[in-house]
Amino acid sequence: MSKYAWYTRVTDAVHRLTVLTIVGGSMYMAGGLVYTLYKNGSKYEKQVTQQKDESSELSQLEGAASSAE
Repeated sequence: MSKYAWYTRVTDAVHRLTVLTIVGGSMYMAGGLVYTLYKNGSKYEKQVTQQKDESSELSQLEGAASSAE
């Protein structure tokens, strides 16, 4: 097995580090995006259910007030 020239080994190492940096950074960003979407989704779901509960309570109170008159 012949040895490669020093500049070929350096270029190979730089290329490997570049690829690992791009892949690692992409995975990190994708993970952050998934986490943010999950947190915002659960927050939005809680907000919607809370609004539905408040509107149903309000309609029940209005119905009770109009039937009492």
